[in-house]
Amino acid sequence: MKTKAMLAALVAVVFGITLAACNSTGNSAGNSGAELKQIAQQRVGDYVVTLLAENGQLKQGKNKYALEFRKAADNQLVDVGEVKLSSRMPMPGMSDMLGGASATPSGTPGRYTVESDFEMRGKWNFGATFGANQRVMFPINVQ
Repeated sequence: MKTKAMLAALVAVVFGITLAACNSTGNSAGNSGAELKQIAQQRVGDYVVTLLAENGQLKQGKNKYALEFRKAADNQLVDVGEVKLSSRMPMPGMSDMLGGASATPSGTPGRYTVESDFEMRGKWNFGATFGANQRVMFPINVQ
């Protein structure tokens, strides 16, 4: 009997340590315990779509931040499935400059981790296609 009790206690301790470790990891902008600041927000149909970053801005070069989708009716995060991104910087007299961007689920339904690369400072048009081919476009200022 003592062996079963000790084994059960050991399993409980290991489970507790594992759970604590899972809650303390993931310090990317998409799944962070840090306070995220809003960069931009728009309502699209039944959704409120928000760009968030730890410092509240995007900078020239590589960035990691979050994209959230919430139901407008109750403000609850909602999984919208695959999210496709685009980023363009209008260049007068030339073709638009394109920036690379990708979104992956963060582990929290409705919140996606975004990684992008903005080659220049200035005004960019950052777009996302999600759900039933719904689209949102954010004009953002890259520092």
